[in-house]
Amino acid sequence: MRRSGSIAAVATLCTLSACAPEAPVEQAGETGPAARPNYTVRLDSESSLPADFQLVEDDDGIRVKTGPAGIAFRTDDVIVGGDLHAQATFRQFDAPVGYREAYGIFVGGIDLDGPDLEYTYLLIRPTGDFLIKRRIGEVTETLVDWTPHPAVDTVELEGDQPVNTLGIDVFDGRVHFVVNGDAVHVEDASRVRPYGVTGVRVNHRLDVRVDRWVLRETSDAS
Repeated sequence: MRRSGSIAAVATLCTLSACAPEAPVEQAGETGPAARPNYTVRLDSESSLPADFQLVEDDDGIRVKTGPAGIAFRTDDVIVGGDLHAQATFRQFDAPVGYREAYGIFVGGIDLDGPDLEYTYLLIRPTGDFLIKRRIGEVTETLVDWTPHPAVDTVELEGDQPVNTLGIDVFDGRVHFVVNGDAVHVEDASRVRPYGVTGVRVNHRLDVRVDRWVLRETSDAS
């Protein structure tokens, strides 16, 4: 099994186990990553402070609290070909009713520390919608615009903590985008370009727990 993570816009990078205010990040130049273990975070804006994207890792997963939006990944979470299965479970905390910021997973991360980065991502938001996009550099292609789907667990009342399992599966030349066991969209792999680093994306002002992370090649699975 080969593993990986990815993504963001043209942005700030820091590599970390916890990029939090009490753990200042040593910068490695204007655009380069700082040297910290386990996870790399890339923020969407170069003007954002790395300490405002907090990531804490434990034995079971990660907790992410954001000010700015960004992506988090491990550099060995990568699959370069064949069939694959990527999946993560998210629990969202403190989301008000109607809050529209999103989170999810991505595949196909390439050149994530440079201006020509690539990735494809599946996001959901607690209003019950999903979105699929592909980024190449500063250009973002919408594969599926925000679309309501009953599979998405939502915030109905103040204090709800929706739990959503998101997956991306590649087999028979097609990419299946899955929310809580339902395939919400299927696309040709040639358009999605799913091979590369895999990871999570968390948008602005969110508090999510990510666990049950799975990434594996499935071509030889019986």
